[in-house]
Amino acid sequence: DLVCPSLGSAASYAVIAGSEITNAIDSNITGNVAISPSISLTGFSVIPGISGYIVGDIELGTPLALQAQMDVTIAYNSCAGASMTRLMTGVDMSGLTLPPGVYKFDAAGSLDMPNGILTLSGAGIYIFQFGSSLITSISSQILLTNGATPGCIFWQVGSSATIGLNSQFSGIILAYASITFSGGVQFSGSAFAQNAAVTMISDTIDVQSSCSLG
Repeated sequence: DLVCPSLGSAASYAVIAGSEITNAIDSNITGNVAISPSISLTGFSVIPGISGYIVGDIELGTPLALQAQMDVTIAYNSCAGASMTRLMTGVDMSGLTLPPGVYKFDAAGSLDMPNGILTLSGAGIYIFQFGSSLITSISSQILLTNGATPGCIFWQVGSSATIGLNSQFSGIILAYASITFSGGVQFSGSAFAQNAAVTMISDTIDVQSSCSLG
């Protein structure tokens, strides 16, 4: 059976970045935030009602931030090493319904169709492996049905992830480089960028409970 990758100390974090976390306009984060090895946090506040409000602890270049980043690397490698269930190279995920499993894209992967929906159906562990980038289109959506939960969905991205304008996304993004939320994104899960920035533009991120399966 597929074993759920452990997030270790990173489990309580909504956003972790290697270089910086930036907010343009009015983004909000519920969950802890960490940056390591850098300490650059721009456009956020811990004061309620202020644009860029963070509800959670903020660790900038601290030992806790370093440990969380190390645990992200372990989870990334665990996802990258999972045995493939289905090869998805060249497949647009728009309109698909997928059960739990490990889905591999040798290069980039996408949710190309505007307003496109990827349905994940069933309680279990979902791992998506991308050899390079992940890009989703405007107003696209990850729809969870029949017991699928954000904490059990892992997006292992070999380079950078870009989540489309006004879209709804769920899961744990484990990006080797950067993560960009393009504006108006409703994200249920965690965004972990190992070696680069997490960029937000009037987006909302809510950390979710860890996967209890596997």
